Amino acid sequence: MNKFPKENIFKAPENYFENLPDIILNKRKQRIKHYYISGIAAAAVLLIGFMILAIDFTAIDEVDLQTQINDDVEYYITTGVWDDEEVLLLAEHPNDLLDLIAEEEWSSQEWDEVEYYDTEIWY
Repeated sequence: MNKFPKENIFKAPENYFENLPDIILNKRKQRIKHYYISGIAAAAVLLIGFMILAIDFTAIDEVDLQTQINDDVEYYITTGVWDDEEVLLLAEHPNDLLDLIAEEEWSSQEWDEVEYYDTEIWY
């Protein structure tokens, strides 16, 4: 060990202590900028989240499904895509449907019972 020189091997770099305050301030500015950007991003996420929750989903117009189905069926019948037999095959109770159709048709007829009675042929 006597062969090694007795010099101080620990030396500070040149101008280290003169530049140290600038280095510390630059690192602090970068951290502060990072915190501001993180804060702004968090605020934006919260704002978007509250906006999504604030949307009134019940405001969407609810369409009555049965009315839409009835309109579609009526359209198919009037355009000739479906005929009477196909519509009756789709019904759960075709006899009830036929009774309803007959009642609607006959209820719109105006009957003069006296005239009808006179012109009726009796067998």
